[in-house]
Amino acid sequence: MSNAFMNDIVYISNIIWIMLIVIFIAYGQRIQLELSMRSVSKHLNVLENMAKSSLDRFINELKNRGVKEEDAKNEANIIVNSFMISPTDLDPHGIIEKLDQLVKTYEKFFITRLKSLVQADDVQIKNLSGLAESALALNEIYKYARHQYLSAKNYHDYYSLIMLQVMLPFIMEEAEAYYASLDPIINGKSIGDALGPLVAVQLANGAQFKEIEEDTEIAETDYKGRKVLILKAKGPGSTVGRPGDAVKKVIENFKPKIIITVDAGLKLEGEETGETVEGFGVAMGGPGNDRFKIEESATQYNIPIHAFIVKMSLKEAISEMNDNVRRAALQVVEKVKSLIEEKTSEGDSVLVVGVGNTIGIP
Repeated sequence: MSNAFMNDIVYISNIIWIMLIVIFIAYGQRIQLELSMRSVSKHLNVLENMAKSSLDRFINELKNRGVKEEDAKNEANIIVNSFMISPTDLDPHGIIEKLDQLVKTYEKFFITRLKSLVQADDVQIKNLSGLAESALALNEIYKYARHQYLSAKNYHDYYSLIMLQVMLPFIMEEAEAYYASLDPIINGKSIGDALGPLVAVQLANGAQFKEIEEDTEIAETDYKGRKVLILKAKGPGSTVGRPGDAVKKVIENFKPKIIITVDAGLKLEGEETGETVEGFGVAMGGPGNDRFKIEESATQYNIPIHAFIVKMSLKEAISEMNDNVRRAALQVVEKVKSLIEEKTSEGDSVLVVGVGNTIGIP
């Protein structure tokens, strides 16, 4: 009796295992697809909340400055859903000029649209523009993730969903970075990317800055017999200025012996925030139009370009500046001074460019 009972259990167990194997073969991918979709859906809800929250905060900032609620919603949606089409590269000749014009036109779109809406000073307008850009970025990230998710869902495309799952940690990290930028932009506090302008102000040591190009200013000081020209975006509003045009003008007028660029740089995993590295070339992000102008002008006059970069994560770069970055700025000032002494002689001119968003840096 006992053996028969055990045989029955073994028989039933074998049937169950066979059924599970058949189900897994027939429906395994669909089950995995459903589980993956639930996981992605949770992250998508978080992205949606971030995008909506950033849009609501932008709308509230407009309402707080006297814009009617309906007008604020309409204008905010127009701005946050705007876009820029990169110029065609079928014929690369002249593409930088086309890109430069497009970038300037797009930037002015934000500023002129906001000026027509609210009564605010230049600093507030620029900070509102920065807030709009963060809201736009979050909206784009959410729409991209939603598109990938819905496409995989509608076509039962398991492999596309897996690719989205693999990319989700990076997508979420970028979204969290932009979301963290909202508070400092609204409150006009300096962010990690203001490292370059902060170094410029500290190096100027009280020297007066004067506007040399739109949203870009320059100061002149003396360091051990060298004329040091210090360039940065005009603060304390959220802007990166026009460094390409400004550097070109300085090179033509002063013929500096060397150019030194200072900027925040994205760190790799395992690197420490605030780590300072020295290199060569124009330390500058963005679409590349300003960097091209600087490189072209420097090459024309055979001026070497040195660079200092302070490492930080994307979130640290666009959220409120932390103490590690502030301490690194002081270290960079000393490194810049040492480089000036090493590479130039008394009577030479030196151009130092503090690259980055100058929000919170007067």
